[in-house]
Amino acid sequence: MSDNDRTSRRPDRNDGGVTQPTGTPMAVDVESDPRVRRAMARFVAGPIIWFGHFMVVYLVAEAGCTGDGPGLEVFAPPVPTVVTIVATVVAAAACLVLAWAEYQRWRDGREVAARTAGGEPEMADDAPGGPLAFAGILLALVSFVAVLFVGVPALVLTSC
Repeated sequence: MSDNDRTSRRPDRNDGGVTQPTGTPMAVDVESDPRVRRAMARFVAGPIIWFGHFMVVYLVAEAGCTGDGPGLEVFAPPVPTVVTIVATVVAAAACLVLAWAEYQRWRDGREVAARTAGGEPEMADDAPGGPLAFAGILLALVSFVAVLFVGVPALVLTSC
């Protein structure tokens, strides 16, 4: 089959799109199940919480310790220490709540799979309590530890 034959069989615009000029001649479904989007959001929520915590702590400490301009006196010490401690408590609690929610989802999915399979559950990767939920637990716990590594030094060290 020559390249001319492949390109001459392109679908009409009404039939959908193709992935490449010689790609799949069918519509590509970009929609997904809302449950999958929620599962993916919960999966990455731990690292997002850690990143948000890190940025808040870093920017407040940077503004309070090195900034000298109009409006930056609001961030003068001890504000960086107080913000670091409060942000650490909030972010650590959020990571633990997320880990607990993912654990509940993982456990419930295993119970459903065990009832339907009648034995040791074999779960698909996209099952409600499958490997993604277990990985979400681990990510949330690792993010919890990362939040503590960023925030706990504020208890014993000066912010500037």
